[in-house]
Amino acid sequence: MLSRPRHWGFTLIELLVVIAIIAILIGLLLPAVQKVREAAARMTCSNNMKQICLATLSCNDSLGGLPPLTSPDGWTPTTVAGAAFNGAPWTLFNWILPYVEQNAIYAAQTKGPSPPGGYCGGQYMKPVKTYICPTDPSVTNGLSQTTTGGANGFAVGCYAANYLVFGNPDATSDALRAQGAAAIPKSVPDGLSNCVFFGETYGSCSLSTSPAAAGSAASLWADATTPWRPIMCHNTPGKTLNAGYAACLMFQVNPVPFGGCDPSRAQSSHTNGMVVGLGDGSVRFVNQNLSPATWAAACDPRDGVPLGGDW
Repeated sequence: MLSRPRHWGFTLIELLVVIAIIAILIGLLLPAVQKVREAAARMTCSNNMKQICLATLSCNDSLGGLPPLTSPDGWTPTTVAGAAFNGAPWTLFNWILPYVEQNAIYAAQTKGPSPPGGYCGGQYMKPVKTYICPTDPSVTNGLSQTTTGGANGFAVGCYAANYLVFGNPDATSDALRAQGAAAIPKSVPDGLSNCVFFGETYGSCSLSTSPAAAGSAASLWADATTPWRPIMCHNTPGKTLNAGYAACLMFQVNPVPFGGCDPSRAQSSHTNGMVVGLGDGSVRFVNQNLSPATWAAACDPRDGVPLGGDW
């Protein structure tokens, strides 16, 4: 008798079982993959923060003081900052460009009032890799998503300078408060290792769900004008600078960029906390469960308050 050839293959039930097993394995592996990605992104963010801190210290050593927080706005040069920093409508992040290997952008900037000088130095549309956190959900191609005022044509700054360190809270107007004349170590009597110089912030931020809403803000590395300043501890939605050393508002973790992001505060796109840069150049990850009092003490360079045990 002739035997019939046998055809091997999966039955429908076997195929469904295999698909179910694959789905279970994917479900088990996905959280692990996400954790690896987050760890890698946080490492990149920490490296960026480290470069910014070291660049700021190098700038202090080279130019005899810390760069000012910002000029009064994007077209008015500083006049009462440290001697080496007067005459440009820039932010701190413009000044440290040579120290983060961005000499070409730095050299292309203009000084003096605008016009005839370029707004914010004229290079505000150039994304700087060191200034961008890879996990910030509010950034597109290095630019802001906020459309108010055309901010979506400006490059973001995902790292914020501490107003209480780089500004002058004792001055009598916003324009003067923005122009700090600080130097280390004399301006940080609490100790460099105990003071937060930099935190994180979203490139686009609004309590409104619309990026075109009047109250929408942004953090733009080159823009000294409210509400675009790359700053923290200002405590106001429009990023104006109040008088005095008010307690820095606690940062947000993973807020929705439009509808949940408070421009009065710093924001982190990482899980469970935020990367900060300290005055001695070190970088650490601050847990979101840190008490507001400890956070405020860490952000004030001269209050003399010891940091809490949760620091």
